[in-house]
Amino acid sequence: MKQFLAKALVLLAVFGFTSLTSFAKDYKDLPEDHWAYKQIQILTDFNVVVGYPDGNYRPDQQVTRAEFATMVVKAFEQQNAEIASPVKFTDVSEKDWFYGMVQRAVMFDLLKGYPDGHFDPYGTVSRGHVISTTVNALTTETISNQKAVEILENSYSDYKEIPDWLIIAAGKAEILGMVVKAPGEENYINAERPATRAELAAFLVKMLEQAKLNPNQKLKDAMSPRLADGIVIQNTTVDGYIATIPAGTVIPIMVLNKEITSQKSKVGEQFLSKLPKNLITKERYLLLVENDALNGKISNVKIGRLFIRNGVVEMQTQTITTDRNQVAALCGDAMGGNRLEGFWKTLYLKIFKGHRVVVKEGDILNLKLSKPVRIDLTNGMILE
Repeated sequence: MKQFLAKALVLLAVFGFTSLTSFAKDYKDLPEDHWAYKQIQILTDFNVVVGYPDGNYRPDQQVTRAEFATMVVKAFEQQNAEIASPVKFTDVSEKDWFYGMVQRAVMFDLLKGYPDGHFDPYGTVSRGHVISTTVNALTTETISNQKAVEILENSYSDYKEIPDWLIIAAGKAEILGMVVKAPGEENYINAERPATRAELAAFLVKMLEQAKLNPNQKLKDAMSPRLADGIVIQNTTVDGYIATIPAGTVIPIMVLNKEITSQKSKVGEQFLSKLPKNLITKERYLLLVENDALNGKISNVKIGRLFIRNGVVEMQTQTITTDRNQVAALCGDAMGGNRLEGFWKTLYLKIFKGHRVVVKEGDILNLKLSKPVRIDLTNGMILE
């Protein structure tokens, strides 16, 4: 597989990143409570969608077919795919900025031109065309026109207005939960209405979730999991292109704080670490990359007191910055610093108490995941 994006620097945590919001793109017109905020952020992180020079995203603005072709191709990271057999359109020239993206979108069966030979690059994209594209990206089971109508009439008040060419694709999209329903329009498919930039982001995320499991044949031929050497995480499951590291899995992490101790550290202080090696599946599929940075906090501290108790330091990770520069949730618990060596020392500490926990920069700890982690094997994207 062609590696999808250039490897980004991920040790920014060492220099003091504090939370997910440090990396999230701030669009002036996109509040965090916007219904498509999360999807827009995901696609912004991967450069599938971009904002405008004035700092706005313009979520309610319409999109041209050329812009949509670009988004779809970039979503699958096939912007550098070789164009095998260019298709001639009367209104698309090799000099146009969108020429390559339109050709690739057509090559992968994601978009089509019109019967009279034009593509209409500056025309708006309807919700119906977006639904068709998302289904075109998949390998799906065949359903009849009648079955599709039965499905759609149970969900949408305007099902009779869905054009004939869209009926089966819309039925499949509804079965797969891929139809984006904007607030206040839950009972309407609005096939003819131009899609907004917010809706497109939501559609594309749904498309990617399904396509990573069952891509169409052309996309399948172009995509494959990343391979690497590293530490094998034995209990990882793989379904299509999606790997899941289950909760309870223990992974090694390397401490980046200069020192964490039971005698001086405080609850709430920042806990920084990184992966000391690549994490891989037994098939050698790359899960997480060496030096991926983890950020968290110290969650519990008890001072070691002679004859009373041994010291305790507990740490929790909250986020990880991957080699794709994606900041995603990765929650786990790390216990630090007992350093017991041999039977007699262990017995001594149990009887007399007072052991002090000291965790130093470069120490390796075992992190027990508190939540499962789902990873797209083709590009390293963590799916939340």
